[in-house]
Amino acid sequence: MGKRKSDNKQKSKLMDTIANKYVGKMADFGSVWKHILGFFVLFGSFFSIELLANLLLKPEGLTGLLFGAAWSLMISGLILFLPRLAARIAYGVVYFVMLLWTVAQAGYDTVFNKMMWFSTIGFAGEGADYLGDVLSQFPLLWWLSLPVMIGFGVLILWFFPRNPKKILFRLPYLLTGLVFLVSLFFIPELVFSRDKDIWGTRSEYGQSSSYRATYNTMYDAKKVYNITGIYQLTLRDIWVNELYPLTPQYRKQVQQQSQEIDAYFAKRGEHQDNEMTGLFQGKNVVLVLMESMDDWMITTEDTPTIEKMMSEGIQFTNFYTPGYGSARTLNSEFCMNTGIYLPTTGRYLFDYVTNGFNQSIASQMNQNGYSSLVFHYNDPAFYSRGVFEPAMGYEAYIAYQDYTTDKNALYSDELLFDLPQIRSQFFREGPTFNTIITRSAHLSYQYNEVLNAYALQKYPQYKGLYGSQEEDCARVKAKLVDDMFARLLQELEAEGQLENTVIIAMTDHYTYGYKNSQELYAHSNVDDMLLLEKTPCFIWSADCPDLKVDKTLNTADLLPTVLNLMGIDSPYPYLGQDAFDPNYEGYALFPDGSWICNGVAYKKGRVIENETGREISEEKVATMEERMQEFQKISNLLLTCNYYKKKITRQNMPGDSFTSHSCRFP
Repeated sequence: MGKRKSDNKQKSKLMDTIANKYVGKMADFGSVWKHILGFFVLFGSFFSIELLANLLLKPEGLTGLLFGAAWSLMISGLILFLPRLAARIAYGVVYFVMLLWTVAQAGYDTVFNKMMWFSTIGFAGEGADYLGDVLSQFPLLWWLSLPVMIGFGVLILWFFPRNPKKILFRLPYLLTGLVFLVSLFFIPELVFSRDKDIWGTRSEYGQSSSYRATYNTMYDAKKVYNITGIYQLTLRDIWVNELYPLTPQYRKQVQQQSQEIDAYFAKRGEHQDNEMTGLFQGKNVVLVLMESMDDWMITTEDTPTIEKMMSEGIQFTNFYTPGYGSARTLNSEFCMNTGIYLPTTGRYLFDYVTNGFNQSIASQMNQNGYSSLVFHYNDPAFYSRGVFEPAMGYEAYIAYQDYTTDKNALYSDELLFDLPQIRSQFFREGPTFNTIITRSAHLSYQYNEVLNAYALQKYPQYKGLYGSQEEDCARVKAKLVDDMFARLLQELEAEGQLENTVIIAMTDHYTYGYKNSQELYAHSNVDDMLLLEKTPCFIWSADCPDLKVDKTLNTADLLPTVLNLMGIDSPYPYLGQDAFDPNYEGYALFPDGSWICNGVAYKKGRVIENETGREISEEKVATMEERMQEFQKISNLLLTCNYYKKKITRQNMPGDSFTSHSCRFP
């Protein structure tokens, strides 16, 4: 009994010693409340980034704040668990990286009405020349918030909260961080519970656009942000799009998904010949990608040549160029050539440069005896065209700047006819397939911009002609594009090739660089940004029928339509479909889940345009949303699975050394 009392007394004394030391140590660093205050100062700084994103990006709901609070609490706890110097460094890195990423997202959203994936950074160099024009469109709130938030972070770094030196006394911070880390695994399910029964009452954005579906498919960064906030979006993006593809599980998943592509195309059936099949068989082809040439810019006064060609040829009156991926011109250029949109998964396109593009328009033309080249003013490194164009089947990418030292000459799209070295390549022995990428109509639309200055020097009467600086510049630039088409017709006739050439032209995107949005809506006679996506597309030849095609079409439809007109029977199925296929209803599907079909435009759970005047059934909406989900998924998988290289092996076609029946992984 005496020994037990002695032991208890010693234990009590030990506990008192530990408590006194702990309390004493805590007293050395200030009161407990001071540590709690320091923790919440860090929490407040991280959460302020989420609030800033909320203010600038204007999400559709508040669920992102829940994610943001959990992330802020977790990061604060884990950082304060570190030794003070390491904690200070970690704080600075996390705070300023997330702040800069958030304001970059807000700025990008201001211009493009969408958010970036992490891999979009890979395209940053391509946009450097237009950085000033883009920054000028950012709102005042953006400019005011940036220095305030930077100053806030610097202030906290300067007066960084003190934490105990001994690891024992920092354990509460670690515990707090781990608790909220675990909570992040449960918060998504809590948010998904807000989805209504998709088999009963429809959710706010339709069956296929529930919170769970949007979060899992990751097809649109802005929609994911609306659910998760900036922290969860960023980390989920890095995991799903950058790290998970490196795992064996991902490779196994892709092998299984290849079968989904087969099933998708099998369900649609094979293309059937129609009355337009082979209309231009054997002719030389000139394919023109018209940079930023919006529909309202084509008029009798400003672009008489283009308007005449459209009226005399095949005019697609409802042709849409949806903005997939993060680079608008590259998206349309890549889809025009391959029939595949840029990935919505955030993967960088260059990851797929070693894919097989046997289905591309250049590859198919080559297999039918054509010689294929691309012509553009810019450096081959821009968008990696010097690598990607040959990968897509072109023999070479011809950059005008490689043939002249006169930078002023590069302002003219007619330069390819002015320089004998380039002209001789354009008019080589046939049959030929030439792609021209124009420059003239590119942003910006200010008098002092170099392209505008060049255009106004050539046509000075446009300065002040329309009462708006932007409209003056846009229209005079459109006139330069028209000059290129007039010169093209002139040169074809001089070479005796006019009768034997078909010209195909499409625009890459609407004039998104036009700052006055209300004026832009008025020009296009629409009241919603979705409807701005309709852009010019036409086909002309000397013996072309005068035809207007009113069916709703999208960028991916151009390739199979052209192959049908050329009488080329491609062995490959395509994401898009032939515009003249009577079994093809025609539609345009957008990365944010919107769609347009037969005069009906649907966006964010409501019909924004209905030219039919008839009520749109729930069944029709459900059908289109299912089609949209499948369309986007298959477009991504075509790249991920390297589908067309696999297909050529299955059909045992010559000239390909790839022998595996499984997918190849970038």
